[in-house]
Parts: sequence; structure tokens; C-alpha cells
Amino acid sequence: MTRSIRSSLLASAASWCLFLAGLPAQAQSTDAAAGDLVVLPQVDVQATAWRSWESVPGYVAPVTTTGSKTDTPLIEAPQSVGLVTRDQIDDQAPQGVSQALRYTAGVLGEVRPSARYDSVFVRGFGGQGTGAAFVNFLDGLRQGRGLYFGVPNTDPWLLERIEVLRGPASVLYGQTGAGGLVNLVSRRPSANHVNEVRLEAGSHALLQTAFDLGGELTEDGTLLYRLTGIARKSDTQYDYTEEERIAIAPALTWRPDDNTSLTVLASYQHDPEGGFYNFVPASGSVLPNPNGRIGRNFFGGDPAYDRFNRTQAAIGYQFEHRLDDVWTVRQNFRYSHIDAEVHVLSVRSVANNRTGNRGATFVSDHANAFALDNQAQADFTTGSLRHTLLLGTDWQRTSARARQGLGPAPSIDLFAPVYYQAIPPIVTSPAGLTNQELDQLGFYVQDQAAIGRWRFNLGLRYDRASIGTTTHLTSGANAGQASQFDDKVTWRAGALYLFDNGLAPYASYSTSFLPNTGTAAPQRGSDTFSPTTGEQYEVGLKYQPPGRNSFIQLAGYHITQQNVLTSDPIYTGFSVQQGEIRSRGIELEGRASLSDSLDLIGAYSFIDAEVSKSSAAGIAGNRVPQVPNHIASGWANYSFRDGPLRGLSLGGGSRYIGSTYGNDTNSFKVDAVTLFDAALRYDLGARFESAQGLEFALNAQNIADKDYVASCSSAAACYYGTGRLILGSVRARW
Repeated sequence: MTRSIRSSLLASAASWCLFLAGLPAQAQSTDAAAGDLVVLPQVDVQATAWRSWESVPGYVAPVTTTGSKTDTPLIEAPQSVGLVTRDQIDDQAPQGVSQALRYTAGVLGEVRPSARYDSVFVRGFGGQGTGAAFVNFLDGLRQGRGLYFGVPNTDPWLLERIEVLRGPASVLYGQTGAGGLVNLVSRRPSANHVNEVRLEAGSHALLQTAFDLGGELTEDGTLLYRLTGIARKSDTQYDYTEEERIAIAPALTWRPDDNTSLTVLASYQHDPEGGFYNFVPASGSVLPNPNGRIGRNFFGGDPAYDRFNRTQAAIGYQFEHRLDDVWTVRQNFRYSHIDAEVHVLSVRSVANNRTGNRGATFVSDHANAFALDNQAQADFTTGSLRHTLLLGTDWQRTSARARQGLGPAPSIDLFAPVYYQAIPPIVTSPAGLTNQELDQLGFYVQDQAAIGRWRFNLGLRYDRASIGTTTHLTSGANAGQASQFDDKVTWRAGALYLFDNGLAPYASYSTSFLPNTGTAAPQRGSDTFSPTTGEQYEVGLKYQPPGRNSFIQLAGYHITQQNVLTSDPIYTGFSVQQGEIRSRGIELEGRASLSDSLDLIGAYSFIDAEVSKSSAAGIAGNRVPQVPNHIASGWANYSFRDGPLRGLSLGGGSRYIGSTYGNDTNSFKVDAVTLFDAALRYDLGARFESAQGLEFALNAQNIADKDYVASCSSAAACYYGTGRLILGSVRARW
């Protein structure tokens, strides 16, 4: 990409956000004294007209729960929170959560594009392998995962919205990284009847059908239901690779009175084929190779060997009861189970610039997980201070069992691959069996206080976490049991001021806590590791123009993450704890639904992520691999409501991802890329009375079919980006 095009795109994203910020606002007059409240949503949950799980029209969601575990207006939260609404998901038609986050500031969602997992980088923190930052929070509770490939994945069709809490979140959620977390919000029952069916087809022989049904089960509205499901079958851009999925999510709400509600949420998802989750070497993809370029359709495995099968299921409930005008109690619970079986061949190294030396891996991964969150909320005043006090205790337990085997595999020609080769079977023994128990118990308190135009948030938490790992000998006897216990106090504090004109500057400080599994090399005493900790300083400015459905966020942050595990320079295959990562940056994001016709998104992120300490020579001072300095995006959707084009909606967007380094030593780079997306919808009901609720849609991602590498995590592992994907659909609502 030329410098002029890149500069133009960055300027465009920033200008778009500034344009949204400068929209003319309807003047509001007030005779309030200096200490009186401005005309804005109040922090008291009972005064908030929205609940964060309810459907909102357009791209602007005014309330979040993820940032505080209470329904808090975004303008009053002294922190940066990104929200992706159901309307945005419908307009852009992402096939995974990572794709749905493409237009969210601070988030890099497709460093390793795949339908199998959703791995994201937030503010420069992500990672690869079993330590990757997978999206693992659903409805405010952590989803349990296995030891290796047993990672849950939620289809975006089952979601009402996606919320991104940027920065450390341990004070409310316990074990989390310093960059932030992504919380998925399920569709829930509603008194408004919902009936929708979709039939879709697209690139790579994709066939998909989905439905969403819901409404009242009883005349008095005490029982509500929701039933959502999807089925998909598709080839992919990679040879011999398919995706298959069937998922269903029933939900039931019981509301015996205005003060009590109980919602039961269940889900089942089966993925017989998980798509492509492999890689190619840097030589021939981002680096020159005398034999040419490795095709982006390259399949490094073998059709007779590679397979992926995952089944996940969950059931839980959310209970809420308002005791009086002050106290409300809640209990959220979920049990989940996951099974995954993986056979995969991977290219481990390259000889003579052409031959890929491969290895075989077999993993059978199983996990059972429990998550429980008890909350008591009090809304009261002390003098001129109004409080929303939250007291909570949460508990999580995951029991994981995995069987792993490694073996040799025949090499493959990277430029003229031959398949259906004889693969030696992997015969696993008890020595490949590992059991692990993880427990976390946390106690937290948070006070959201308001006085005049000031908003304060102060939170404190104490965590106890234990991990027990049992390995086995070939005979089946226990090889040993490694156990570790960690506890930590985390906290955060924030302050925000609300101006009459809709501006709200804020500042905050927060910390994080994340226990580490595994042990050091036996030569170093096989010691367990201390938890990875982090801290963040953040300042920002929010803007919500009075009388306009738009919202702008500008944030600057400085994050330091200590006790980061790095590769042992002497005893390879083990880790040492001498690493530190520093990330600082600026984010600008604007969203607006200016009318029933026009929706806009603009986002820009500057991320300076650096390895500030490392045990390996020559690493300290380098940029974190896979993290670009610049990310910019913009999206617009316009719907014609009148005239001869009424019923037609047009959408389009562009995404710029800056260049990244491909390894810890920063010895090579991955080029920047600019991608374009588009959407077209036609509502037949706007023109023909007999076709009410019938709609045709066409979505295209990466319209120019750009052939690019999304990122590299080492010289042996580079990941091709997703090529052009076209999806056509017929949607019926009634």
C-alpha cells in the first residue's frame, strides 16, 4: 500500500469520528444550579430505561452491563467499552465473533482467521497456542475450556450483542489478562414476538439456514420464550477443508411479578468439521522463495488424516429479585461441557525452500465447567451522594482431561502437494494423559457514586485460585501432581465529569490478575509460576450529543503486564518468568444512528506494544509480534424510506490493518492491507403489501479478493487472510 493511501485511510477514520462528534445538537436549556444533575441517564439502575441485554435499534447501545455488572449508561462509565449491536451484526453478516469485531476500536480479531476459534488481541495483548486470548465470556460468566483444543466457540447468530471491556477487568471477573475481555450476550426471551427464518447461500458452496422465534407463552406475560438455531455446511478457501455446524439455543423467562425474574438459558452446538486451523511458513508467503508463492488454498495436512470434531453444551440461569427500593439480589449460574477430538498434520520446518517437514498431532480433549456469580445491589443516598453499591461472590471450577499424542509424518511439497500418503498411526499411552482441576473463588465490592455532575467508580476484589495437574507414566501410574495456589487483591478507581453539552472527560486506574499453569524446567527446580499481573492508566473523553443517537469515545492508555512467561533460552520446551510487555496507545471510535435511514461507524487505533523485558537475548525493546501500530475502519449503511428506491439499503466499509512483525526477534514484517466490504438489502414489504416481512440481502467481504497474510507468529507459522466471501440470503419475518 502506498503511503498516500494509508494516510488517507487513517485520516478518513479519524475525520469520520470527528464528524460524528460535531453533529449539530438540539439546544437544551436548563436553569439548574451548578450542583444539579444534567439531563442525562442516571446511574441508578431503576432510573435506566434500557437493560443491556435488550434489543436496540441501530448501531448505538446506550447502556452496558459488562463494564460494571450493573446497567450503566455508557456516557457515565469512566472506562472504554465497545459494543456491537444486533443490527450491526445483521447488516454485516459476519460468520464468526472475530469477524463481528472488525469495526471495533482497539480490537484485532483475525490474526489467525478461522471459523474454529475466536482469538482476539485487545490493546496489543492476545497470544497464540493454548495461551491465546480466546473469547471466553458469555453472559458475564467465564466459559470453561480444555487443556489444548477444547475451546468453546459461539455462533454470532445466537447473540444479541457483543461487548468489549478494554483494559484490565479482574476486579469484576477475576482471572483475566491486561488487555481486556470480550463478553458475548445471548438472545433472551422478550414480550415482543420475534419470528424470523433465513435461507442463505454463498461462496465455497456455503449453505446455511437459521431461525429465531420468541414471545409470550401465557396471556399475562409471566412466561416468555426464545428459540434460536442455525445449521451450516460449507467448503473453504483451503483445499480438502470443510466447515459444518448445527447449533440451537432455547431460553425461558418466568416473571411472576414486577420484582422477580428467572431466565433459563441453554445451548447445544456440534461442529463435525471445524474448517482450517493451520499455517504456512514465512518463506513463500511473506518472504521471497525461489519457487514462487505458496497458494492461499494450500492444505498442509492430509484429507485421509486431518479431522476436527467438537461438541459443546451448556445450561444455566439468571435470577433477579428486587427486595425493596434499596436492595436487589441476583444469582447467575452455568454448567458447560465440551468434547473435542483433533487429528492434524502441520508443517514444522522447510528444507531446500520447497519441502515441508511435517509432524502429526492427536488430541482428545474434554472439560466440565461450573460458573456461579452471586450479587447484591443497593441503590441509596448518603447526603448528596447517590450510590449503586454492588457486593459479589463468584466461583468457577473447570475439570479438564486430555489425551495427547505426537508422531512423525511424511514431508510435503509446498508448491505441488501430493495427498493420501501413508500416515503412521499415533498410538497413545497413559503417558499422554493429563488431568487438571482449576478453582477460583472471588469476593468483590464496587461503589458507583454520583454527586452533581461527577461520577465515581471504586472497586476492590480478593481472589483465591488453585490449579492441580496430574500426569501419568506409560504404566498408567501417576507420574506426579503439580499444584499451585495463588491469591491476589485487584482494584480500580475512576472518575468522570458530565458537561451540559454532552462531553464527559474521565480518568481511571485498574489492575489485572491471571494465574499461570505449568512449571519451569527440572534443572530450575520445576517451580510453578507466579501470576501474570497488569496495571493500566487511562484517560479519555466521551461525547453524546444531546438529542442525537450517537456516541463518541476517545481514550489514551498505558498498560504494563508483568511476570509474562517467555521461552527458556537454555531448556527449550519450557518457560521462564522474566517477561514484561508494555502497551500504550490511543483509540477513537464513533457510532451514530442519525435517523431510521443512516448508520455510521468510524474507528481508529494506535497501538505501541513492546516487549520491555525478556529472558531471551535481543528481544527486549522489540515490538510484540502480530500487533500493528495502526488500525482504521469505517462503515456506513443507508436505507431508502421514501421514493422509488424505498426498501433498498446499501452498506459499505473499509478496513486498514497496519504492518506487523512476524516473530519475537522482529526479523521480518507482514505487509499492511486494506480491505473493503459491502452489503445490499431489499425489503419487499416496503413496496408490496403482500410481501410484508420478506427481505433479500447480499453481503460481500474483501470485495477485491485481496490475497494477503493476516499475521505471522514465527518464521514457521503464517496465517493467510480470508479471501472474498459472498453471502446471499432470503429473510422472512412475521
